[in-house]
Amino acid sequence: MSALGIYFGPKIISIVESKGKKLLNHAQIQQATVSRGELEEKVPQEVKTIEIIALFKDELRRSRIEAKEATLGLSGKDLIIRTFEIPQLPKEELASAVIFEAKKYIPFRVEDLISDFQLIQDKESRTNQVIFMGIKKETLDTYFAILNQLDIKISAIEYSAFSLSRYLALSGVGEKGVVAILGADLKGEDEVNFTVFENGFPLFSRDIALTSGPAEEFGGPAEAADLLGKLKTEIRVSLDYFRRKFPNKNVRKTLLLTGPDVRSELESMLAEMGLSVTYADLEKIVERTAPYSLSFAKGYSASLTKAIKSAVKVNLVAARAKIKPEAKEKRIAIEAAPLLKGLKIDVKMVILGIAICAGAFAYGRYQMEPLNKELAGIRRNRPEVAGISPDATIEQLEGKETDFKRRADSLDNLIKKQVYLTQILDALPRLTPKEMWLTRLTYSARKERGRSDLAIEGMVYMGDADKEFEAVNRFLDRVKKNPDFTKYFRDISIVSIDRRQSERVTGTNFAISCKAF
Repeated sequence: MSALGIYFGPKIISIVESKGKKLLNHAQIQQATVSRGELEEKVPQEVKTIEIIALFKDELRRSRIEAKEATLGLSGKDLIIRTFEIPQLPKEELASAVIFEAKKYIPFRVEDLISDFQLIQDKESRTNQVIFMGIKKETLDTYFAILNQLDIKISAIEYSAFSLSRYLALSGVGEKGVVAILGADLKGEDEVNFTVFENGFPLFSRDIALTSGPAEEFGGPAEAADLLGKLKTEIRVSLDYFRRKFPNKNVRKTLLLTGPDVRSELESMLAEMGLSVTYADLEKIVERTAPYSLSFAKGYSASLTKAIKSAVKVNLVAARAKIKPEAKEKRIAIEAAPLLKGLKIDVKMVILGIAICAGAFAYGRYQMEPLNKELAGIRRNRPEVAGISPDATIEQLEGKETDFKRRADSLDNLIKKQVYLTQILDALPRLTPKEMWLTRLTYSARKERGRSDLAIEGMVYMGDADKEFEAVNRFLDRVKKNPDFTKYFRDISIVSIDRRQSERVTGTNFAISCKAF
């Protein structure tokens, strides 16, 4: 039986049908066909969905794709992917602990997501490494609505960067140990993915958007060089972050999935960073002679769900099914309603039933009378408190208590959680190396989110790019270890780092973000 992989990319929808590992059929739909630039926001979602369904039907018929069960591959723009550590806990406490930790990394309510997680135990550090995946309910409902109209069942949902791990088996690299995958498309067709796995389990993943316009805007050699330079910076920053987070895990091999036109440049780039590289030749793996397409590679890898098992077991389909019990109960009630038709009512039995219920109610009131008298006495002896009625109910008292706690917390926040910039500004000159100077400091406090941010921008010139990158990292480490910063800021990280020319001197510009919650 053939299998279907459907990848919804930022600019291309790739549909791939395979049997085992053999490619059968392939079709593509340009997202621009259903997007209309400035009019995009004015077009209702229902209209877009109908147009996508119509285009799907045409492509499936034209390409003779007949499979009725699909694995859905989604890009990073649709999913929330987070990896973090939690201590080892009893099994019944894991789910609540993961949700509690995930809330720190998600900019909206977790309750608005359909989510699932997977973890592996690290016996040495006695911690659990967690991968959390979520998607907004309305986004996933839209995908299900499209494929339901096409009579296609969604059997699994995958993050496309994790789907690419199947090329480790296809290319002979294998999943054992720590390996990285770089899936790159420099023509702007799809987002670049850099992912690090350990025995098939993802430790780190990053989506990199090299262009903001449509694929047609990709120009000649000059623009290609700019994109390679940007990609090199992004990969270097990603590797630096990974090595700091996992100092004891060395990447033994990197699988490069890209077009032959930029293969040599990317191999050289990764080799400069100390990575051993294996090139995945898509034409030989798939036995298909066609221009390189990363969106096709992701659709094909999604179609191999049954042929090549993945170590990632996150199941968003099952998670979505769990939140629908109310709809199922309503359907059962509606289906049971016809059973009441034709039921004959015996008046005597109705009267007897009412009499039994009334007697039970009266007896209950009789039993409660002593308790009611005792409660009335307690109310009469209740001490008077300004602003609270002696007849206040428990709900009203709890409301007053909540209000007092809220006011107390507000006063406490004003006193204890105030950020004192004097200490931070005093510490910065001592932390800044002599070859570095700071160009901008920006502080903002968002009261509605209970959050404050400090942005540090600067430049370093040493005449050597690697030394300048090392200087920025040393400065970041100093800031992270400084008690004046750690007292207020929990998340301190590099936002951007690149080299640019300023007044005939080429130096490294950087931006560091300090966030306090």
